[in-house]
Amino acid sequence: MKTICTFAVVSFAVALLLATVLARADDKPTSLSDARAAIDANLKTPEGKAYDEQMGKEFMEKHMGALRQCKQSAGNDLDSFWILLKLDKDGGVQEVLLYPTTRLGTCARDALLKDRFLSPPRAAYWVGIYMKISH
Repeated sequence: MKTICTFAVVSFAVALLLATVLARADDKPTSLSDARAAIDANLKTPEGKAYDEQMGKEFMEKHMGALRQCKQSAGNDLDSFWILLKLDKDGGVQEVLLYPTTRLGTCARDALLKDRFLSPPRAAYWVGIYMKISH
């Protein structure tokens, strides 16, 4: 009986460890190449093109003030960059990738992670915004 209980406890511990490892694998950040490929695929559809246009307008309306504030604190790190956003089905931001990583982008990342945009065509939807910075 003691052997069966020990086996059950060990089996449970292994199952719990395996579940934790698998859950963490899902939390792994998306690679830039995978995100860009998803954005390219989205832009090849009519609904993706329409969403991209709406998203660009909404992004500028909601975040230009915050980006101006971040620009002031970025010092000389004012290179243009991409913001890649992964949105859930309700438009909540799940992930933010920056390319290249800049002080301005890093400053804006926290606000973006708390934001919600227009609901995309589907869950886990990637969009890209190019921030052309004029000095």
